[in-house]
Amino acid sequence: MKRFLTLRKNALFYEVYDDDAVILNYLLGYKNIKGRVGFPINAFSKVINILEDKKINYKIIDEQEEVKDFKNLNQYLNILAKASDKVEVNNKINKILDKLKTFDEGTLYEILEKVESIVYEYQ
Repeated sequence: MKRFLTLRKNALFYEVYDDDAVILNYLLGYKNIKGRVGFPINAFSKVINILEDKKINYKIIDEQEEVKDFKNLNQYLNILAKASDKVEVNNKINKILDKLKTFDEGTLYEILEKVESIVYEYQ
């Protein structure tokens, strides 16, 4: 199983794909579009600092290849699990929001009252 994040330089941007895109979306809020996250080269240091702070192994592919390996401290899989959970929760929320848009105002008000009471129970 993959245990490092791969950053690929593409002109004035770096790009990551698939699980790596999920992780950068989770850590930095970068938009994940069809399994791809891109960011400008001027944000590179910020990204690297966060990866190192979180102890996520990474590989940089540009003119040459550089690898940072935290060995047994690597948190790639742990962060990926958290990021995947967040994606799943956000997908459920978005599906519910889409469904709510189909109700008339009266029904929507009743549903929101019930949701509000449930939310307050958990606080």
